[in-house]
Amino acid sequence: MSIEQRDEAATPATPSSRIAWIAGGVALIVLGVALIWVTQDQAADLSEDIRLVVNVAMRGATFLLLGGGAWCLARGWKRT
Repeated sequence: MSIEQRDEAATPATPSSRIAWIAGGVALIVLGVALIWVTQDQAADLSEDIRLVVNVAMRGATFLLLGGGAWCLARGWKRT
């Protein structure tokens, strides 16, 4: 790691960047929950083969949204 990178990592974050990370995390979590809600209602109308593929894809997308939201929240909370 170069000296410039160390200096950038050591500088304290501004309150606006913390707020942006936390707001982004909350938005991703809300989108993940909305995705769960929408796909549960629509999955019952699909055929058996397509339902399996859609469920796997939606669970993966939900995992990414919830995990990414939690990561953003932790990063925003921890930046001091």
